[in-house]
Amino acid sequence: MIPIRDDNPTWHVTYVTITLIALNALVFVVEVGQGKNFEPFLWKYGFVPAELFKDNNDLRQEFVDKAPARPVVDRQGRVLVDGFGQRILRRVDLPYKETIAFPAWINLITCMFLHGGWMHLIGNMVFLWVFGNNIEDRLGPALFLFFYLASGIAGSIAHAYVDPGVVPLVGASGAISGVLGGYILLFPKARVLAVVPAGWYWFTIKLPAWAFLGVYYLSQNIFGALRGSFMPDSSNVAYLAHLGGFAVGAGLIFLLPHRKSPIMRSPARPIHDDDVDIVI
Repeated sequence: MIPIRDDNPTWHVTYVTITLIALNALVFVVEVGQGKNFEPFLWKYGFVPAELFKDNNDLRQEFVDKAPARPVVDRQGRVLVDGFGQRILRRVDLPYKETIAFPAWINLITCMFLHGGWMHLIGNMVFLWVFGNNIEDRLGPALFLFFYLASGIAGSIAHAYVDPGVVPLVGASGAISGVLGGYILLFPKARVLAVVPAGWYWFTIKLPAWAFLGVYYLSQNIFGALRGSFMPDSSNVAYLAHLGGFAVGAGLIFLLPHRKSPIMRSPARPIHDDDVDIVI
């Protein structure tokens, strides 16, 4: 299901949400412009979990041990073989120098603004646009930025704790999951209009937030994490980052102070027809 909009009004301009979407899009354009340096760029600004738990010497050895072996090809692209007909393999040097260019705590932040492809970026930004504005509206810009970054960092650390490998982690999914965790607790009854693809036929459906986000999270993350525990190499999705971000977002939404909407600040004001149209 792809959310289009919710019927939850905002009472303030959500500058941080808009800025985050623009910044993520801008960084992705920079990524695409890297050309052949695209992968080193991801290693440099992405978050490598092993960097958080190992010193430089152990991390270097980890890169050597995990370096993949690829077939050697000639100028015509043909795979070379030895005298026994076996493919000649050569270990590929992983970009260790790029990885240690910044400390891990910086990469925990920069990785949230990187994405592995257009669909990864668009999917995250759609969810941020639909649900993030209401969280920012309730928390205010400064607290919302803290909320967003804290959820993303917590998600990355949760993934790193379970899988402290050398594959770089990129994407805003942990932070977006924190937004969803806060939204489902603050606005469980808000109605969400979503598109449901069914082969060549697409239809729309309107569900309360608790149902939409519950189904989404159960199908996209809980089942994915369980499947990944039995088939570790079946997906490159960091499900634990999603679950960690969701849990932290749900917790922070109770701890951080909230702004009140104009209607909540003025309960005695007469309610006119226009107000009802806005609220419903």
